[in-house]
Parts: sequence; C-alpha cells; structure tokens
Amino acid sequence: MDRSIFAVVGGDARQIALANMLAEEGITVYCSGFEHSAQQLVGTASTDPLTAVLMADIIILPMPPTRDGKTLSAPLSSYRIELSDEFCSALMGKAVFAGMAAKLRAVSSGFAQLNIFDYSASEAFLLRNAQATAEGALAELIENYPRTVCGSRILITGCGRITGFLAPMLRALGGKVSVAARKPSDRARTASLGMEALTFGKAARRAKEFDVMINTVPAAVLDSRFIGAAAPNVLVMELASAPGGIDLAACEKRNIRVIHAAGLPGKYSPLTAAEIIKETVMSILEEG
Repeated sequence: MDRSIFAVVGGDARQIALANMLAEEGITVYCSGFEHSAQQLVGTASTDPLTAVLMADIIILPMPPTRDGKTLSAPLSSYRIELSDEFCSALMGKAVFAGMAAKLRAVSSGFAQLNIFDYSASEAFLLRNAQATAEGALAELIENYPRTVCGSRILITGCGRITGFLAPMLRALGGKVSVAARKPSDRARTASLGMEALTFGKAARRAKEFDVMINTVPAAVLDSRFIGAAAPNVLVMELASAPGGIDLAACEKRNIRVIHAAGLPGKYSPLTAAEIIKETVMSILEEG
C-alpha cells in the first residue's frame, strides 16, 4: 500500500480536504470533479474522472456516491460524471471506497461486481459522522431560526446516533427537547437523560406545541396529518438520508419552512469529516 496511487473523484469540501491530507503524506493523488470549488487542492494532480480512475489503484468516492443512480455525486464539478459502462470498466480490479456503497452497486450489474468497500458502514465512522452532523444541525438551526434555542420547544423524531448527540446539545442550551421514538428502550433512555420521550402517535397529537421539528428518520414520520396539525410558524429540518421523512407537499401547502440539511459535515466541518473518512479507509486497507 505504501506505493499505491489514490484517486479522489466527486463529492464536496470534505473530499477536497481528504485529497490534500493524502497528498501531505507523500501519496500520489489524482483528483476530479472540483472545478467550482473555492477550496484549493495542494500537491494533487487534477484531471478528468476517467483518467483519475485509470491512473489509480485506490479510488475514494463520496457519500453518497450517487443521488440519481446515473451520475456520480459531484456538486462542485462543471460537468456530469456519468456512471457509464466505461467508467465502471475503469474501476474493475481496483479498490473502490464509497459511503453508502449500496447506491453504487445498485447502478448496474457491472457496478455490483466491483471491489467496493463501504467506509460508512463502520460503527466508528457512523458515530463520529453523527457527532459532526449534530454540530452542523445546531449551526443550521442557529442560522435559520429567528429565536434562541433556549426556551424553544423542539421535537426530534427518531432516536439514533444523530439524536444521541443533538438532543443533549439542544438541552444544554436551554431547549425544551422532546424525542419521538418507536422502541420503548429508546424512550426509556431518553427519559433517563431528563428529556421528554414520546411515541410517534403522541408526538403527532401534540404537533402544534413545537416551535422546531427535526427529523432523523428516513421514513414517512412527519406525514401530512402530522404537518397539518403543526403550528403555522414551525421550522422543520430534514437530517435523514433520502427519501427523508417529511411530507414536503404538506409543508408547501401550509407555507411551512423546511431546511434541507444534507451533507452537514462537508459544509461545517470538512476537515474533521475528511479525517474520519481517511482514518476509516486506511484502517480497512491495513486490515486487508
């Protein structure tokens, strides 16, 4: 692995930071898909996606690698990076890393046969990424919410890793935090931390009480009935991965503002996010 050549293709600011980190360690790194970035690439070679992949032994793709099943997720690129048969062939025989790798395997039978490693599958990655996401969510809330967190009534739907970091942060700032969870064990844990624990049904019946509603569940939990009962000036934030859990049509109908907060680690803490990806990838490579 000491002489391996890396390619970092597509993604956002965290992928740029990742490429720079690898280059700082003396690793040869080819990059592609960052033409519109204000962030500088240092010590790397920029080229087109196909060349970058062909030149490398190890390819690191973003999380998620694709949003539409047809193109690589590359918001900073000046052109579409097609997940074509040619691109797939260039990846054959190489070590390919991606977050939420199942989305890449689902593109075609060819992509399903690639040697793909999912760096987002490790528990260490998930926990550290959840913490970065929670901090980003707090930043988004402070930036977009016209009131202080202190004294605000905040509902978080779901009791996963992100909620485990975000709920205590909001409570520490004086927020009146309620968590809606399906499992009795999750509700018991929430209550033991001094926060209100609700079933989804009870949360829906009390929807009008909340100033802020934050969803972390990638399933339809904040449905039309829930949104229909919410306060007219409620602020709604989506943290769940696609397809999310908020009925956007119902929000639009009631003119309720929704913050689509995807990719928060890349927006607010790209260096930390890059370190998490790098350490996870290197650990997988070392384990063979």
